[in-house]
Amino acid sequence: MASRTVVKISERYEASPIDDELLLIDVDTGKFFALKDVGLRIWDLLDTEDDLDGIARILCDEYEVAAQQARAGVEDFTASLVDAGFARFV
Repeated sequence: MASRTVVKISERYEASPIDDELLLIDVDTGKFFALKDVGLRIWDLLDTEDDLDGIARILCDEYEVAAQQARAGVEDFTASLVDAGFARFV
């Protein structure tokens, strides 16, 4: 898989906070995606930081994980968001 570095959030969703999660619902398809913990933190960071390396660096500081592990996790998670239609690689 080619490395992707920039992700933009889709505008086709509604978000509903439920307890300690955020439920994303695609308004066109009805698909949903539940975010919590680190996934929710990545989603929040996508509002201000669309570069995956930048997000990984922030997570390294906040969660004390290795850079390679953080980058792989961010890439996997954002790929899941893209596959579900809640974000896109640019």
